[in-house]
Amino acid sequence: MKIPIALSIAAVCLCGFESAFSAPARKGRLGWAEMPGFEINDRTRSLWNPAPQKCDWKRAERSSKYAAIALGKVQRWLHERILPIRDARTGLFRSTARAWNYRDTAADCYPFYVWAAFYTDKKLLDTVMIDTLKAEQKLCNHLDRLPVRYDMNRGRKVPGSLDATIFGACEYVKDGLVAIVEITGSDSPWFGRMRGIVDDIFKHAPHETPYGKIPSKNIEVNGELLQVLPRLYCITGEKKYLDRAHRLADYYLLGGKFVPSRLSDHGCEIIGGLGLLLAVDAEASAKKCKQYKPHMEYMFDEILRRGTNSDGVIISSVQKTPGPHDRVKTGDGWGYDFVGFLDYDLALGSRRYYDAIRRPMKNLLKPRYKHFNWDHNSRDNVADSVEGALYLLRRFPTPEGFVWADREIATLLVDHTDPERLWEAHKLEANTVRTVLIHTMLHTRNTIARPWRQGLQLGAAPAGDGICLYMRSDKDYEGKLQFDIPRHRIYMGFKQDWPRMNSVPEWFTVEPDAAHKYTVRDADTKLARIVSGKALSEGLPVSLKPNKPLRLIVSPRPARSNRDR
Repeated sequence: MKIPIALSIAAVCLCGFESAFSAPARKGRLGWAEMPGFEINDRTRSLWNPAPQKCDWKRAERSSKYAAIALGKVQRWLHERILPIRDARTGLFRSTARAWNYRDTAADCYPFYVWAAFYTDKKLLDTVMIDTLKAEQKLCNHLDRLPVRYDMNRGRKVPGSLDATIFGACEYVKDGLVAIVEITGSDSPWFGRMRGIVDDIFKHAPHETPYGKIPSKNIEVNGELLQVLPRLYCITGEKKYLDRAHRLADYYLLGGKFVPSRLSDHGCEIIGGLGLLLAVDAEASAKKCKQYKPHMEYMFDEILRRGTNSDGVIISSVQKTPGPHDRVKTGDGWGYDFVGFLDYDLALGSRRYYDAIRRPMKNLLKPRYKHFNWDHNSRDNVADSVEGALYLLRRFPTPEGFVWADREIATLLVDHTDPERLWEAHKLEANTVRTVLIHTMLHTRNTIARPWRQGLQLGAAPAGDGICLYMRSDKDYEGKLQFDIPRHRIYMGFKQDWPRMNSVPEWFTVEPDAAHKYTVRDADTKLARIVSGKALSEGLPVSLKPNKPLRLIVSPRPARSNRDR
Protein backbone atom coordinates (compact mmCIF):
# COMPACT_ATOMS: atom_id res chain seq x y z
CA MET A 1 0.00 0.00 0.00
CA LYS A 2 1.39 3.40 -0.93
CA ILE A 3 0.73 6.10 1.61
CA PRO A 4 2.01 9.70 1.27
CA ILE A 5 5.07 10.72 3.21
CA ALA A 6 4.36 12.99 6.18
CA LEU A 7 5.67 16.51 5.82
CA SER A 8 6.04 17.55 9.43
CA ILE A 9 5.37 16.69 13.04
CA ALA A 10 4.59 18.93 15.97
CA ALA A 11 6.69 19.12 19.09
CA VAL A 12 5.67 16.82 21.91
CA CYS A 13 5.82 19.47 24.62
CA LEU A 14 2.47 20.96 25.51
CA CYS A 15 3.93 24.23 26.71
CA GLY A 16 1.84 26.86 24.94
CA PHE A 17 -1.03 24.67 23.78
CA GLU A 18 -2.58 27.21 21.47
CA SER A 19 0.56 27.92 19.44
CA ALA A 20 1.80 24.34 19.26
CA PHE A 21 -1.48 22.59 18.56
CA SER A 22 -3.89 25.02 16.94
CA ALA A 23 -2.49 25.29 13.44
CA PRO A 24 -4.96 26.82 10.97
CA ALA A 25 -6.98 24.48 8.80
CA ARG A 26 -6.16 24.19 5.13
CA LYS A 27 -8.05 26.78 3.12
CA GLY A 28 -11.46 25.53 2.12
CA ARG A 29 -11.33 22.48 4.40
CA LEU A 30 -13.20 22.23 7.67
CA GLY A 31 -11.09 20.61 10.40
CA TRP A 32 -12.66 18.52 13.12
CA ALA A 33 -11.67 21.10 15.71
CA GLU A 34 -13.67 23.72 13.80
CA MET A 35 -16.84 21.64 13.63
CA PRO A 36 -19.71 22.31 16.03
CA GLY A 37 -20.12 20.13 19.09
CA PHE A 38 -17.52 21.35 21.60
CA GLU A 39 -19.86 23.48 23.68
CA ILE A 40 -22.63 22.11 25.84
CA ASN A 41 -26.08 23.11 24.58
CA ASP A 42 -29.36 21.44 23.64
CA ARG A 43 -27.90 20.12 20.38
CA THR A 44 -24.84 18.54 21.95
CA ARG A 45 -26.94 17.07 24.73
CA SER A 46 -29.09 15.51 22.03
CA LEU A 47 -25.96 14.46 20.16
CA TRP A 48 -24.86 12.40 23.16
CA ASN A 49 -28.23 10.94 24.06
CA PRO A 50 -27.16 7.41 25.08
CA ALA A 51 -30.39 5.73 23.98
CA PRO A 52 -32.16 7.60 21.15
CA GLN A 53 -35.02 5.69 19.57
CA LYS A 54 -34.54 7.19 16.10
CA CYS A 55 -31.53 7.49 13.84
CA ASP A 56 -29.59 10.72 14.14
CA TRP A 57 -27.87 10.78 10.76
CA LYS A 58 -26.10 14.06 11.45
CA ARG A 59 -24.52 12.46 14.49
CA ALA A 60 -23.46 9.39 12.51
CA GLU A 61 -22.05 11.52 9.70
CA ARG A 62 -20.17 13.73 12.16
CA SER A 63 -18.64 10.62 13.72
CA SER A 64 -17.67 9.33 10.28
CA LYS A 65 -15.67 12.48 9.63
CA TYR A 66 -13.86 12.04 12.92
CA ALA A 67 -13.02 8.40 12.15
CA ALA A 68 -11.80 9.33 8.67
CA ILE A 69 -9.28 11.76 10.08
CA ALA A 70 -8.24 9.72 13.11
CA LEU A 71 -7.90 6.32 11.43
CA GLY A 72 -6.34 7.89 8.36
CA LYS A 73 -3.63 9.40 10.55
CA VAL A 74 -3.16 6.21 12.55
CA GLN A 75 -2.66 4.24 9.35
CA ARG A 76 -0.16 6.78 8.04
CA TRP A 77 1.62 6.79 11.41
CA LEU A 78 1.96 3.03 11.23
CA HIS A 79 3.47 3.12 7.74
CA GLU A 80 5.45 6.34 7.89
CA ARG A 81 6.67 6.46 11.47
CA ILE A 82 6.66 2.88 12.78
CA LEU A 83 7.65 0.51 9.99
CA PRO A 84 10.78 2.57 9.18
CA ILE A 85 12.12 2.11 12.73
CA ARG A 86 11.89 -1.68 12.65
CA ASP A 87 15.37 -3.12 12.93
CA ALA A 88 16.02 -5.28 9.88
CA ARG A 89 18.44 -7.62 11.63
CA THR A 90 16.46 -8.39 14.80
CA GLY A 91 12.85 -7.69 13.82
CA LEU A 92 12.47 -5.45 16.90
CA PHE A 93 11.44 -1.79 16.86
CA ARG A 94 13.89 1.02 17.65
CA SER A 95 11.37 3.13 19.53
CA THR A 96 14.06 4.21 21.98
CA ALA A 97 17.12 4.23 19.71
CA ARG A 98 19.50 1.31 20.25
CA ALA A 99 17.62 -0.71 22.89
CA TRP A 100 14.43 -2.74 23.01
CA ASN A 101 13.38 -2.59 26.65
CA TYR A 102 10.38 -3.89 28.56
CA ARG A 103 9.33 -0.94 30.69
CA ASP A 104 8.86 1.34 27.66
CA THR A 105 9.27 -0.23 24.22
CA ALA A 106 7.48 -3.50 24.86
CA ALA A 107 4.98 -2.08 27.35
CA ASP A 108 3.97 1.25 25.83
CA CYS A 109 5.06 1.29 22.18
CA TYR A 110 4.74 -2.17 20.66
CA PRO A 111 1.16 -2.89 21.87
CA PHE A 112 -0.18 0.19 20.17
CA TYR A 113 1.73 -0.51 17.00
CA VAL A 114 -0.26 -3.77 17.17
CA TRP A 115 -3.50 -1.88 17.81
CA ALA A 116 -2.81 0.40 14.85
CA ALA A 117 -2.32 -2.66 12.63
CA PHE A 118 -5.44 -4.36 14.01
CA TYR A 119 -7.65 -1.39 13.15
CA THR A 120 -6.06 -0.17 9.92
CA ASP A 121 -3.90 -2.90 8.32
CA LYS A 122 -4.72 -6.49 9.25
CA LYS A 123 -1.99 -7.85 6.99
CA LEU A 124 0.67 -6.15 9.09
CA LEU A 125 -0.94 -7.52 12.24
CA ASP A 126 -0.69 -11.09 10.96
CA THR A 127 2.89 -10.73 9.72
CA VAL A 128 5.14 -7.99 11.06
CA MET A 129 3.58 -7.76 14.52
CA ILE A 130 3.58 -11.50 15.13
CA ASP A 131 7.14 -11.73 13.79
CA THR A 132 8.18 -9.11 16.34
CA LEU A 133 6.55 -11.14 19.11
CA LYS A 134 8.56 -14.18 18.04
CA ALA A 135 11.75 -12.12 17.80
CA GLU A 136 11.52 -10.59 21.27
CA GLN A 137 11.04 -14.03 22.83
CA LYS A 138 13.95 -15.53 20.93
CA LEU A 139 16.35 -12.69 21.65
CA CYS A 140 15.28 -11.38 25.06
CA ASN A 141 14.14 -14.29 27.24
CA HIS A 142 16.68 -14.58 30.04
CA LEU A 143 15.33 -16.21 33.20
CA ASP A 144 13.02 -18.89 31.83
CA ARG A 145 10.47 -16.74 29.99
CA LEU A 146 11.30 -13.50 31.81
CA PRO A 147 12.82 -11.08 29.28
CA VAL A 148 15.49 -8.42 29.65
CA ARG A 149 16.65 -5.41 27.69
CA TYR A 150 18.26 -6.04 24.32
CA ASP A 151 20.96 -3.84 22.76
CA MET A 152 20.35 -3.97 19.01
CA ASN A 153 23.63 -2.26 18.14
CA ARG A 154 25.70 -4.82 20.01
CA GLY A 155 23.38 -7.73 19.37
CA ARG A 156 23.17 -8.88 22.97
CA LYS A 157 21.00 -8.95 26.07
CA VAL A 158 21.59 -6.49 28.91
CA PRO A 159 20.47 -8.24 32.11
CA GLY A 160 19.66 -6.32 35.29
CA SER A 161 18.67 -7.27 38.82
CA LEU A 162 15.83 -9.69 39.50
CA ASP A 163 13.66 -6.82 40.76
CA ALA A 164 14.32 -4.86 37.57
CA THR A 165 13.57 -7.92 35.43
CA ILE A 166 10.27 -8.52 37.21
CA PHE A 167 9.35 -4.84 36.93
CA GLY A 168 9.90 -4.82 33.18
CA ALA A 169 8.05 -8.11 32.74
CA CYS A 170 5.05 -6.80 34.69
CA GLU A 171 4.99 -3.63 32.63
CA TYR A 172 5.00 -5.68 29.43
CA VAL A 173 2.24 -7.97 30.64
CA LYS A 174 -0.16 -5.37 32.02
CA ASP A 175 0.32 -2.45 29.64
CA GLY A 176 1.36 -4.41 26.58
CA LEU A 177 0.11 -7.97 26.32
CA VAL A 178 -3.17 -7.45 28.17
CA ALA A 179 -4.03 -4.59 25.81
CA ILE A 180 -3.35 -6.82 22.79
CA VAL A 181 -5.21 -9.87 24.13
CA GLU A 182 -8.24 -7.67 24.92
CA ILE A 183 -8.77 -7.14 21.16
CA THR A 184 -7.23 -10.30 19.65
CA GLY A 185 -8.43 -12.93 22.12
CA SER A 186 -6.94 -15.84 24.02
CA ASP A 187 -6.42 -17.84 20.83
CA SER A 188 -3.81 -15.33 19.69
CA PRO A 189 -0.08 -15.95 20.27
CA TRP A 190 0.09 -12.91 22.56
CA PHE A 191 -1.99 -14.73 25.17
CA GLY A 192 0.53 -17.55 25.49
CA ARG A 193 3.28 -14.98 25.99
CA MET A 194 1.27 -13.19 28.68
CA ARG A 195 0.50 -16.37 30.58
CA GLY A 196 4.06 -17.68 30.38
CA ILE A 197 5.60 -14.50 31.76
CA VAL A 198 3.16 -14.36 34.69
CA ASP A 199 3.83 -18.01 35.56
CA ASP A 200 7.57 -17.35 35.66
CA ILE A 201 7.17 -14.11 37.63
CA PHE A 202 5.61 -16.16 40.41
CA LYS A 203 8.03 -19.03 39.93
CA HIS A 204 10.87 -16.62 40.77
CA ALA A 205 8.98 -14.49 43.31
CA PRO A 206 11.68 -13.55 45.88
CA HIS A 207 9.80 -11.82 48.70
CA GLU A 208 8.47 -13.78 51.69
CA THR A 209 5.29 -12.51 53.38
CA PRO A 210 2.85 -14.01 55.90
CA TYR A 211 0.61 -14.77 52.91
CA GLY A 212 3.22 -16.47 50.76
CA LYS A 213 5.90 -15.32 48.34
CA ILE A 214 5.17 -12.27 46.22
CA PRO A 215 7.15 -10.98 43.23
CA SER A 216 7.81 -7.45 44.49
CA LYS A 217 7.39 -4.93 47.29
CA ASN A 218 6.75 -2.28 44.63
CA ILE A 219 3.10 -1.22 44.76
CA GLU A 220 3.08 -0.45 41.02
CA VAL A 221 4.24 -3.96 40.12
CA ASN A 222 1.75 -5.65 42.42
CA GLY A 223 -1.05 -3.36 41.26
CA GLU A 224 -0.30 -4.35 37.67
CA LEU A 225 -0.42 -8.04 38.58
CA LEU A 226 -3.75 -7.50 40.31
CA GLN A 227 -5.10 -6.25 36.99
CA VAL A 228 -3.70 -9.25 35.12
CA LEU A 229 -4.40 -12.20 37.44
CA PRO A 230 -8.22 -11.91 37.54
CA ARG A 231 -8.15 -11.88 33.74
CA LEU A 232 -5.99 -15.00 33.60
CA TYR A 233 -8.28 -16.76 36.07
CA CYS A 234 -11.41 -15.96 34.08
CA ILE A 235 -9.82 -16.90 30.75
CA THR A 236 -8.32 -20.20 31.91
CA GLY A 237 -10.44 -21.19 34.90
CA GLU A 238 -7.21 -22.10 36.72
CA LYS A 239 -7.51 -21.34 40.42
CA LYS A 240 -3.78 -20.68 40.84
CA TYR A 241 -4.25 -17.25 39.25
CA LEU A 242 -7.01 -16.30 41.67
CA ASP A 243 -4.94 -17.60 44.59
CA ARG A 244 -2.00 -15.44 43.51
CA ALA A 245 -4.26 -12.39 43.26
CA HIS A 246 -5.57 -13.10 46.78
CA ARG A 247 -2.00 -13.38 48.06
CA LEU A 248 -1.29 -9.86 46.82
CA ALA A 249 -4.60 -8.42 48.02
CA ASP A 250 -4.14 -10.01 51.45
CA TYR A 251 -0.69 -8.44 51.70
CA TYR A 252 -2.12 -4.94 51.22
CA LEU A 253 -5.60 -5.12 52.68
CA LEU A 254 -5.62 -7.43 55.67
CA GLY A 255 -3.29 -5.32 57.76
CA GLY A 256 -6.09 -2.74 57.84
CA LYS A 257 -6.49 0.89 56.77
CA PHE A 258 -4.65 0.52 53.47
CA VAL A 259 -4.73 3.62 51.26
CA PRO A 260 -2.17 4.08 48.45
CA SER A 261 -0.41 7.41 48.84
CA ARG A 262 0.02 7.96 45.10
CA LEU A 263 -3.21 8.28 43.11
CA SER A 264 -1.75 8.88 39.66
CA ASP A 265 0.36 6.76 37.33
CA HIS A 266 3.04 4.56 38.95
CA GLY A 267 1.01 3.97 42.08
CA CYS A 268 -2.68 4.03 41.24
CA GLU A 269 -2.61 0.65 39.43
CA ILE A 270 -3.52 -1.17 42.62
CA ILE A 271 -6.85 0.69 42.97
CA GLY A 272 -8.21 -0.63 39.67
CA GLY A 273 -6.58 -4.00 40.30
CA LEU A 274 -8.30 -4.47 43.65
CA GLY A 275 -11.58 -3.31 42.12
CA LEU A 276 -11.37 -5.87 39.31
CA LEU A 277 -10.47 -8.63 41.79
CA LEU A 278 -13.46 -7.76 43.97
CA ALA A 279 -15.71 -7.92 40.90
CA VAL A 280 -14.43 -11.38 39.98
CA ASP A 281 -14.60 -12.52 43.61
CA ALA A 282 -18.28 -11.54 43.81
CA GLU A 283 -18.94 -14.81 41.94
CA ALA A 284 -15.69 -16.75 42.24
CA SER A 285 -15.06 -16.38 45.98
CA ALA A 286 -17.87 -14.99 48.13
CA LYS A 287 -15.72 -15.47 51.25
CA LYS A 288 -12.91 -13.27 49.93
CA CYS A 289 -15.37 -10.72 48.58
CA LYS A 290 -16.91 -10.37 52.02
CA GLN A 291 -13.47 -10.21 53.65
CA TYR A 292 -12.20 -7.48 51.33
CA LYS A 293 -15.36 -5.37 51.23
CA PRO A 294 -14.80 -3.23 54.38
CA HIS A 295 -11.13 -2.71 53.52
CA MET A 296 -12.04 -1.58 50.03
CA GLU A 297 -14.67 0.80 51.38
CA TYR A 298 -12.13 2.33 53.75
CA MET A 299 -9.66 2.83 50.88
CA PHE A 300 -12.24 4.37 48.55
CA ASP A 301 -13.76 6.58 51.26
CA GLU A 302 -10.37 7.94 52.29
CA ILE A 303 -9.47 8.71 48.69
CA LEU A 304 -12.67 10.72 48.36
CA ARG A 305 -12.11 12.41 51.72
CA ARG A 306 -8.43 13.30 51.33
CA GLY A 307 -7.71 12.95 47.65
CA THR A 308 -10.11 15.03 45.54
CA ASN A 309 -10.52 18.64 44.46
CA SER A 310 -13.68 20.75 44.61
CA ASP A 311 -14.87 19.32 41.28
CA GLY A 312 -14.65 15.76 42.59
CA VAL A 313 -11.60 14.98 40.44
CA ILE A 314 -9.04 12.72 42.13
CA ILE A 315 -5.73 14.50 42.66
CA SER A 316 -2.22 13.06 42.34
CA SER A 317 -1.74 11.96 45.97
CA VAL A 318 -3.61 11.46 49.22
CA GLN A 319 -3.25 14.44 51.55
CA LYS A 320 -2.96 14.43 55.33
CA THR A 321 -6.07 16.57 55.78
CA PRO A 322 -9.60 16.35 54.36
CA GLY A 323 -10.26 18.15 51.09
CA PRO A 324 -11.23 19.58 48.80
CA HIS A 325 -7.66 20.17 47.63
CA ASP A 326 -7.50 22.64 44.76
CA ARG A 327 -3.85 23.62 45.08
CA VAL A 328 -2.44 20.13 44.65
CA LYS A 329 -1.47 18.68 41.29
CA THR A 330 -4.38 16.91 39.60
CA GLY A 331 -3.10 13.63 38.21
CA ASP A 332 -3.98 12.05 34.87
CA GLY A 333 -4.94 8.78 36.58
CA TRP A 334 -8.19 10.06 38.10
CA GLY A 335 -10.35 8.04 35.68
CA TYR A 336 -8.29 4.90 36.21
CA ASP A 337 -8.89 5.26 39.95
CA PHE A 338 -12.65 5.63 39.56
CA VAL A 339 -12.72 2.39 37.54
CA GLY A 340 -12.03 0.60 40.83
CA PHE A 341 -14.93 2.43 42.49
CA LEU A 342 -17.19 1.49 39.59
CA ASP A 343 -16.21 -2.18 39.78
CA TYR A 344 -17.18 -2.15 43.46
CA ASP A 345 -20.64 -0.74 42.76
CA LEU A 346 -21.33 -3.06 39.81
CA ALA A 347 -20.10 -6.16 41.63
CA LEU A 348 -22.16 -5.54 44.75
CA GLY A 349 -25.21 -3.98 43.10
CA SER A 350 -24.49 -0.80 45.04
CA ARG A 351 -24.85 2.93 44.40
CA ARG A 352 -22.40 3.83 47.15
CA TYR A 353 -20.06 5.67 44.76
CA TYR A 354 -22.56 6.58 42.03
CA ASP A 355 -22.52 10.33 42.71
CA ALA A 356 -18.77 10.44 43.28
CA ILE A 357 -18.11 8.90 39.87
CA ARG A 358 -20.56 11.09 37.96
CA ARG A 359 -19.58 14.36 39.60
CA PRO A 360 -16.17 14.97 37.97
CA MET A 361 -17.47 14.10 34.52
CA LYS A 362 -20.13 16.79 34.77
CA ASN A 363 -17.41 19.30 35.68
CA LEU A 364 -14.97 18.54 32.86
CA LEU A 365 -16.17 21.42 30.68
CA LYS A 366 -15.13 24.00 33.24
CA PRO A 367 -12.48 26.34 31.79
CA ARG A 368 -9.72 24.91 34.00
CA TYR A 369 -9.87 21.55 32.17
CA LYS A 370 -9.49 22.96 28.67
CA HIS A 371 -6.06 21.95 27.37
CA PHE A 372 -5.23 21.13 30.99
CA ASN A 373 -1.76 19.94 32.00
CA TRP A 374 -2.86 16.98 34.11
CA ASP A 375 0.52 15.67 35.11
CA HIS A 376 3.46 16.51 32.87
CA ASN A 377 4.05 18.46 29.68
CA SER A 378 3.14 15.94 27.03
CA ARG A 379 0.13 14.74 25.07
CA ASP A 380 0.38 11.51 27.06
CA ASN A 381 -1.05 13.12 30.20
CA VAL A 382 -4.12 14.26 28.26
CA ALA A 383 -4.35 10.82 26.62
CA ASP A 384 -4.36 9.03 29.99
CA SER A 385 -6.98 11.39 31.38
CA VAL A 386 -9.30 10.97 28.38
CA GLU A 387 -8.80 7.19 28.36
CA GLY A 388 -9.86 6.91 32.00
CA ALA A 389 -12.91 9.09 31.35
CA LEU A 390 -14.00 6.92 28.40
CA TYR A 391 -14.06 3.81 30.61
CA LEU A 392 -16.42 5.66 32.96
CA LEU A 393 -18.54 7.20 30.20
CA ARG A 394 -19.38 3.73 28.94
CA ARG A 395 -21.35 3.20 32.19
CA PHE A 396 -22.23 6.80 33.01
CA PRO A 397 -22.95 8.54 29.69
CA THR A 398 -22.56 12.22 30.51
CA PRO A 399 -22.84 14.85 27.73
CA GLU A 400 -20.26 17.12 29.36
CA GLY A 401 -17.79 14.26 29.52
CA PHE A 402 -18.28 13.27 25.88
CA VAL A 403 -17.97 16.86 24.66
CA TRP A 404 -14.79 17.34 26.70
CA ALA A 405 -13.27 14.10 25.36
CA ASP A 406 -14.11 15.10 21.76
CA ARG A 407 -12.58 18.52 22.23
CA GLU A 408 -9.35 17.33 23.85
CA ILE A 409 -8.88 14.59 21.27
CA ALA A 410 -9.60 16.91 18.34
CA THR A 411 -7.55 19.90 19.40
CA LEU A 412 -4.64 18.21 21.18
CA LEU A 413 -4.23 14.51 20.51
CA VAL A 414 -5.08 14.27 16.81
CA ASP A 415 -4.78 17.96 15.94
CA HIS A 416 -7.23 17.61 13.09
CA THR A 417 -6.55 21.10 11.79
CA ASP A 418 -3.13 19.98 10.55
CA PRO A 419 -3.51 17.11 8.06
CA GLU A 420 0.23 16.45 7.98
CA ARG A 421 0.95 16.21 11.69
CA LEU A 422 1.61 12.65 12.82
CA TRP A 423 2.82 11.26 16.13
CA GLU A 424 6.34 10.12 16.91
CA ALA A 425 7.18 6.49 17.73
CA HIS A 426 8.14 6.74 21.41
CA LYS A 427 6.00 5.75 24.39
CA LEU A 428 4.29 9.07 25.10
CA GLU A 429 3.13 9.33 21.52
CA ALA A 430 2.19 5.64 21.20
CA ASN A 431 0.03 6.00 24.30
CA THR A 432 -1.65 8.93 22.58
CA VAL A 433 -2.49 6.71 19.61
CA ARG A 434 -3.97 4.20 22.07
CA THR A 435 -6.46 6.76 23.36
CA VAL A 436 -7.23 8.03 19.85
CA LEU A 437 -8.22 4.48 18.84
CA ILE A 438 -10.33 3.92 21.97
CA HIS A 439 -12.11 7.19 21.27
CA THR A 440 -12.56 6.38 17.57
CA MET A 441 -14.33 3.13 18.48
CA LEU A 442 -16.87 5.25 20.35
CA HIS A 443 -17.56 7.05 17.08
CA THR A 444 -17.83 3.87 14.98
CA ARG A 445 -19.59 1.88 17.73
CA ASN A 446 -16.73 -0.62 17.43
CA THR A 447 -17.38 -1.34 13.75
CA ILE A 448 -14.27 -1.66 11.56
CA ALA A 449 -13.96 -1.27 7.80
CA ARG A 450 -11.68 -3.92 6.32
CA PRO A 451 -9.59 -2.92 4.57
CA TRP A 452 -9.25 0.63 5.81
CA ARG A 453 -8.48 3.07 3.01
CA GLN A 454 -7.47 6.72 2.99
CA GLY A 455 -10.51 8.83 2.06
CA LEU A 456 -12.95 6.43 3.72
CA GLN A 457 -15.50 7.60 6.29
CA LEU A 458 -17.24 5.34 8.81
CA GLY A 459 -19.35 6.51 11.71
CA ALA A 460 -22.21 5.18 13.78
CA ALA A 461 -24.73 6.28 16.38
CA PRO A 462 -27.07 4.37 18.68
CA ALA A 463 -30.67 3.94 17.53
CA GLY A 464 -33.06 1.99 19.70
CA ASP A 465 -31.41 -1.33 20.51
CA GLY A 466 -29.28 -1.11 17.36
CA ILE A 467 -27.12 1.41 15.51
CA CYS A 468 -27.27 3.54 12.38
CA LEU A 469 -24.14 3.48 10.23
CA TYR A 470 -22.86 6.10 7.80
CA MET A 471 -20.19 5.26 5.23
CA ARG A 472 -18.72 7.32 2.43
CA SER A 473 -15.63 7.10 0.22
CA ASP A 474 -13.97 9.54 -2.14
CA LYS A 475 -13.39 6.68 -4.59
CA ASP A 476 -14.77 3.23 -5.37
CA TYR A 477 -14.56 0.96 -2.34
CA GLU A 478 -15.15 -2.77 -1.94
CA GLY A 479 -14.70 -4.26 1.49
CA LYS A 480 -16.35 -5.57 4.62
CA LEU A 481 -17.89 -3.92 7.63
CA GLN A 482 -16.87 -5.97 10.67
CA PHE A 483 -18.97 -5.82 13.83
CA ASP A 484 -17.59 -6.26 17.32
CA ILE A 485 -18.46 -9.16 19.61
CA PRO A 486 -18.84 -9.37 23.42
CA ARG A 487 -15.09 -9.64 23.92
CA HIS A 488 -15.41 -9.42 27.69
CA ARG A 489 -17.16 -12.81 27.69
CA ILE A 490 -15.77 -14.56 24.62
CA TYR A 491 -12.14 -13.44 24.91
CA MET A 492 -11.72 -12.63 28.59
CA GLY A 493 -14.16 -15.04 30.25
CA PHE A 494 -15.91 -12.36 32.31
CA LYS A 495 -19.59 -12.90 33.07
CA GLN A 496 -20.05 -9.14 33.06
CA ASP A 497 -18.24 -6.46 31.13
CA TRP A 498 -16.26 -5.24 34.12
CA PRO A 499 -14.67 -1.80 33.65
CA ARG A 500 -10.92 -2.29 33.36
CA MET A 501 -7.81 -0.56 32.11
CA ASN A 502 -6.05 -1.42 28.86
CA SER A 503 -9.24 -2.41 27.10
CA VAL A 504 -11.52 -1.02 24.40
CA PRO A 505 -15.07 -0.38 25.68
CA GLU A 506 -17.83 -2.24 23.88
CA TRP A 507 -20.34 0.26 22.48
CA PHE A 508 -22.22 -2.16 20.20
CA THR A 509 -21.70 -5.88 19.77
CA VAL A 510 -23.31 -8.82 18.01
CA GLU A 511 -23.48 -12.42 19.14
CA PRO A 512 -21.17 -14.26 16.71
CA ASP A 513 -23.29 -17.32 16.03
CA ALA A 514 -25.82 -18.48 13.47
CA ALA A 515 -28.74 -18.46 15.90
CA HIS A 516 -28.76 -14.73 16.58
CA LYS A 517 -30.27 -12.72 13.73
CA TYR A 518 -30.08 -9.02 12.87
CA THR A 519 -31.97 -6.82 10.46
CA VAL A 520 -29.80 -4.75 8.14
CA ARG A 521 -31.86 -2.04 6.44
CA ASP A 522 -30.70 0.44 3.83
CA ALA A 523 -32.15 3.78 4.94
CA ASP A 524 -32.30 5.12 1.36
CA THR A 525 -33.47 2.15 -0.73
CA LYS A 526 -35.58 0.76 2.17
CA LEU A 527 -34.31 -2.72 1.30
CA ALA A 528 -33.78 -5.00 4.29
CA ARG A 529 -32.26 -8.40 4.89
CA ILE A 530 -31.79 -10.73 7.80
CA VAL A 531 -28.17 -11.51 8.66
CA SER A 532 -26.72 -13.77 11.35
CA GLY A 533 -24.48 -12.44 14.08
CA LYS A 534 -21.80 -14.78 12.80
CA ALA A 535 -21.89 -13.13 9.37
CA LEU A 536 -21.74 -9.63 10.88
CA SER A 537 -18.79 -10.53 13.10
CA GLU A 538 -16.94 -11.92 10.09
CA GLY A 539 -17.76 -8.87 7.99
CA LEU A 540 -20.75 -7.55 6.05
CA PRO A 541 -19.80 -6.98 2.37
CA VAL A 542 -20.17 -3.34 1.35
CA SER A 543 -19.69 -1.53 -1.94
CA LEU A 544 -19.38 2.24 -2.24
CA LYS A 545 -19.41 4.56 -5.22
CA PRO A 546 -17.41 7.80 -5.02
CA ASN A 547 -19.02 10.33 -2.64
CA LYS A 548 -22.29 8.41 -2.47
CA PRO A 549 -23.17 7.71 1.17
CA LEU A 550 -24.30 4.32 2.41
CA ARG A 551 -26.68 4.52 5.35
CA LEU A 552 -27.52 1.31 7.16
CA ILE A 553 -29.67 0.57 10.19
CA VAL A 554 -28.65 -2.58 12.08
CA SER A 555 -30.80 -3.96 14.86
CA PRO A 556 -31.19 -7.31 16.61
CA ARG A 557 -34.22 -9.43 15.77
CA PRO A 558 -36.57 -10.19 18.68
CA ALA A 559 -35.74 -13.40 20.52
CA ARG A 560 -38.82 -15.14 19.17
CA SER A 561 -37.83 -14.28 15.61
CA ASN A 562 -34.39 -15.73 16.29
CA ARG A 563 -35.98 -19.00 17.45
CA ASP A 564 -38.42 -19.13 14.56
CA ARG A 565 -35.65 -18.79 12.01
